[in-house]
Amino acid sequence: MVIGDNMVTVDDVKNSLNENKNITKEIKANIFELVLVFNNKYPNVSLDRLNEKLKTIKIIKGSKFVNPRISEYNMRENAIYFNISEIEKGYDMKHILMFELLNVITCCDKYTGFNIENRFRALNAGYTEIIANYLVGNSSELLVYPEQAVEANLISILIGEENISRAYFNNDVNSLINGFMKAGVQV
Repeated sequence: MVIGDNMVTVDDVKNSLNENKNITKEIKANIFELVLVFNNKYPNVSLDRLNEKLKTIKIIKGSKFVNPRISEYNMRENAIYFNISEIEKGYDMKHILMFELLNVITCCDKYTGFNIENRFRALNAGYTEIIANYLVGNSSELLVYPEQAVEANLISILIGEENISRAYFNNDVNSLINGFMKAGVQV
């Protein structure tokens, strides 16, 4: 996990969020509540990248033609897109927002988590789903990535939860690959 002095505090994150003119007070409050939940469960994970991204992040509601999935974090635009027609189906929006905040937290230059060059896209989505569920649960019967979550769970058993978590929060695909190799899996 990105461990260090963790110079950025939750108060810094709150201040950065409050500086953001792109989102409403209600959305800011919802995001900050989720940041507190995350920081409580993962106190050793740096909030530096999240702090920077929240200063300018945008929340955009659009049609299924813009984004066919329920949600998506676009790192180039620093925007979370929500599909209105999917929202109306009854997804747990707290779970969905936490899922996307995890993408923001693990976003480095060109990818989130360990999804470098889309090589581990399904595993990354599944692991993000597992963490979002761990943090806030899911009160809906609708799941976003259920198959990927099962796969990620099995893989975390194979290579170790600590290894997959470290790879995810540090954007360290090599650590993930090493975990596979130690388990006897060729990648």
